[in-house]
Amino acid sequence: MPSELLVALLVIGGVMAATLVVAVVAMRRFGGEAVARADDLRGEVDRLGEEWIIPLEGASYRGARHTYARARGNGVAGLTRRRVVFEPFIGQGFSVPLVRVQDVRESRWFLGAARVRGWHLVFSLDDGNEVGFFVRDRERWLRALEDLGVRVRVHGAADGDGEG
Repeated sequence: MPSELLVALLVIGGVMAATLVVAVVAMRRFGGEAVARADDLRGEVDRLGEEWIIPLEGASYRGARHTYARARGNGVAGLTRRRVVFEPFIGQGFSVPLVRVQDVRESRWFLGAARVRGWHLVFSLDDGNEVGFFVRDRERWLRALEDLGVRVRVHGAADGDGEG
């Protein structure tokens, strides 16, 4: 094996090892913080006397047109009788009051990103904003939202925001 190839393989291996160490340290640090923030959110909901319709579960925030963070990320989302809550693994959590939700729809496209498998769950708000998520059981969310009086638009061939 030529020495240049050996050096290249050692450098690549070293970079991969360093990346793995950084990832493990970050996951330990941010993972613990995320768990604590989710626990705080559960406590807040309980203190306010809100009822969980869908308890916190893994979800992915896909962004918003304005007001809420544009940065996408993974975290946990839940639904109470009053709001949708999201707590990211990294960053600031937020909630969307249901009184502001005009409707919710499924869409393959949202903010220029397509979903090959599954659909975005997109909340249209009273100020023209839209907020998108991926959730594990989209049908469960749609049924729960409809039961809470939110208008649900089912997907069709023409759905999507035309971005791409």
